[in-house]
Amino acid sequence: MAGEAIRSFAAPDTEFELVQSDTPVDVDGHKLGEPTGEVRCAECGRTAGCVDYIPHTPNCSQSNVHSRWWVESHGCGHQR
Repeated sequence: MAGEAIRSFAAPDTEFELVQSDTPVDVDGHKLGEPTGEVRCAECGRTAGCVDYIPHTPNCSQSNVHSRWWVESHGCGHQR
């Protein structure tokens, strides 16, 4: 992320997906098709509990995407 401007996850050129369970409730605790609480990067496929903590692959163009909260709490300046 060094040298890259931080972008908002809400920007029209970013894409993330809410992960839905693809197994029965007795497998993962979520009903089939129910949101699991994880977010997936549509480009690299990595997931986390929120956009700010997705461990993107090294070449993912969305690795500089964060929420306003993350930017403000980490002293990263202004979002672009």
